[in-house]
Amino acid sequence: MLGPACVLGGQLIEGGDLSALLQLSAGMIVIGATLGACMLSFAPSSLMAAARDVRKVIASTAPDPFDLIDRIIGYSNVLAKEGPIALQRQIPEENYPLLATALNLVVSNMAHDALIGVLERRFAENVRLNNSGADVFDAAGGYLPTFGIMGAVLGLIHTMSMLNDPSKIGSGIATAFVATLYGVGMANILAYPFAKKIRARAQTEKELDRIVITAIKGIQSGLKGLALRQSLTGGNQQPPVALVKKQEKGAA
Repeated sequence: MLGPACVLGGQLIEGGDLSALLQLSAGMIVIGATLGACMLSFAPSSLMAAARDVRKVIASTAPDPFDLIDRIIGYSNVLAKEGPIALQRQIPEENYPLLATALNLVVSNMAHDALIGVLERRFAENVRLNNSGADVFDAAGGYLPTFGIMGAVLGLIHTMSMLNDPSKIGSGIATAFVATLYGVGMANILAYPFAKKIRARAQTEKELDRIVITAIKGIQSGLKGLALRQSLTGGNQQPPVALVKKQEKGAA
């Protein structure tokens, strides 16, 4: 919210009127044309991923890798001590999708190679979808200034038709350039920062998915407890994803 607030604050400090920045026609040209261009450029699944990722950027945080590893260790202990039926009862409570899928495959007694193949395909699909939202916002960041200039040109054409009334030329030119403000402002305050944040989140989720796949391989090979934890953290006190998580917080 800081970016838009500073822009509006600067307008007020200079003695400008905020109502001068509210132009329905400029919004229709810039936002509408950008939405149309994105709809033509991307598949519906990518557009839905972009809409979903808005919630992630604004209100959601990435899962904690320490919590994820702790849950995995707990599941491995349940499987070793109480068997697959006891583990199956706990799966509905798991909220990380790939881990829930992996546990269901484990308790279904699927062959190791087939199970890992399913998880690797799901991993690749997750990577694609988690980055497709960023691709949409990157593209929108390129379209917005272009359509902003188009809106300014259309506004100037309209202003030139009023040359017989010089008193309206100044306000007409000011109105025309609101479209440019919308395009450049939305590209650099919203679209590009959203894309960067989504890519950081996608990298974090990629590392978390790798932790899940490594854990399932370890569980099926007989690892549990401390040995399993060390295989997931590389013998370090922190798993590799912790660094990515810190970078994501810095990007926020």
